[in-house]
Amino acid sequence: MIKLIALDVDGTLVKKKNRVSKSNIETINEARKKGIKICIATGRNITRTQRVAKLIGIDLAQEYLITLNGGAVYKYDKNANLTLIEEHLFTLEDFKFIYNKAKENKLSTFSYAKDPKISYVVKKNLFTYILKKVSHRKLIKYDRDTIKDTSYKIIVYGNSKGIAKLKEEIKDKEYEMFSWSYVPHSSNIEINPKGVDKLYSLQKVAKAYGIKPEEIMYFGDGDNDKRSLNWVGQGVAMRNSKKDLKNVVKNITKSNKKHGVAYWIKKDILN
Repeated sequence: MIKLIALDVDGTLVKKKNRVSKSNIETINEARKKGIKICIATGRNITRTQRVAKLIGIDLAQEYLITLNGGAVYKYDKNANLTLIEEHLFTLEDFKFIYNKAKENKLSTFSYAKDPKISYVVKKNLFTYILKKVSHRKLIKYDRDTIKDTSYKIIVYGNSKGIAKLKEEIKDKEYEMFSWSYVPHSSNIEINPKGVDKLYSLQKVAKAYGIKPEEIMYFGDGDNDKRSLNWVGQGVAMRNSKKDLKNVVKNITKSNKKHGVAYWIKKDILN
């Protein structure tokens, strides 16, 4: 029996322009009426996640939000106010190590700093300006000698040879690395601290509720969803997922544009 439904956001719950379909909203609320808990598990930061969370009633239901690939976990209280439950940032040493290597390999970077208003970049270009527009963060040029802040997550973009070299140079640190889903190119990666990913935080949420893995349904479409999809009792990949993800998941629903979340919940739970 499913007791918790965990949902990725981009490419899963939402369509274009941050929209959640009426079908998805209504179906999620129907599942909640049956006593099922809902949780968001996204790579987004909290400022870009709250609107989606409120659209599906997570604020009023006092439920959890896993953001930044597990970098920060929040929960709404009885007054629908957001509370930070836990957070995981790079040490300054690790942050500098990654940025120095990115700079040496002439790669672009964008960090989700603890301060939600800023991002540290190796260089300013079209890539960083696009992310600036999406995240509403001020771009600050990285200076290894003066930087004192760190971040939850780092996105790295560049040519495939540079990314491959970076991965090789930092692999001994055992950071969590995922193909970045927003740009369809294998040389885009996002990096989290060692041991920090969506599954790590989902396990914490499940423990808080006293829910077993086999009682969880998880919807996702990206590389950062793979571990969670394989850990839960019912992992459901979106039809728009990449082939390598669909090859390792038993259940595949309709695409995000065709309300795949609602379709599967109706088929498997409500009916």
